[in-house]
Amino acid sequence: VPKIQLRKIPPCITSFSEAAAFPAVSLTALYALHLAGYFPDARTNFRNKSILIHSAAGGVGGFLVQMSKILGLGPIVGVVGSPSKVEEAKALGCDIVIDKSSEDLWEAAEIAGPPNGYGTIMDANGISTLKESYNHLAPSGRLIVFGFHSNLPMGRAILSPIEWIRMAKKAAAMPMFDAMDCTVSNKSILGFNLSFFADEREVLSDMFDQILLWIERGRLFCPNVVQMGMDHVAEAHDLIQSGKSVGKIVLTTSTVS
Repeated sequence: VPKIQLRKIPPCITSFSEAAAFPAVSLTALYALHLAGYFPDARTNFRNKSILIHSAAGGVGGFLVQMSKILGLGPIVGVVGSPSKVEEAKALGCDIVIDKSSEDLWEAAEIAGPPNGYGTIMDANGISTLKESYNHLAPSGRLIVFGFHSNLPMGRAILSPIEWIRMAKKAAAMPMFDAMDCTVSNKSILGFNLSFFADEREVLSDMFDQILLWIERGRLFCPNVVQMGMDHVAEAHDLIQSGKSVGKIVLTTSTVS
């Protein structure tokens, strides 16, 4: 492992499971906020600092909520998929939480946010929300895309050829965005995947130093970690694909505490 990617575990991180849980998701969150224009200079003077975060009680979403609070964004509107996740999203720092399982997502989002739309929307859902996320941006708003969860086969059905045909149909039905419309409406769409950042170690190293500083100062904490043994891999996959998990799932060997 290159030296630039190594760090000591902060004393406030109490287990190897927590230490394993936060690097990838926290870096994804901070890079997303960088693309949105709020890091490294949190004083960026966008008038509309509202942000809507899909999957706000998840691994990346939990860090997005906390970092948005640190960077002075607001209102922070979090979207969750079940009633059991509402309190977790509030505890992380959401000003308003929308439970899309019990209310219309976009009607609630319009009530919760500014009249002219959101300054930033964070979306890793894919086809299920991408078009409406763009439609709910304010002028000068930024839609940050870092995943396509709803495009993918779920659970054990992933092995079914029918599910792969459905996935292909969803890919073909993905919304198309017109560059002229982006220009005229003054909206931006930015996407990324940290898996392809092998040549950008310095950028991520600087960001991770900031993340560790926030953690050490008690301003940022690792969201809920569910620890499961290696002999429960199938159960772990079922849990994460059920939409009921909160925070991160970490698989451990028998020697890890």
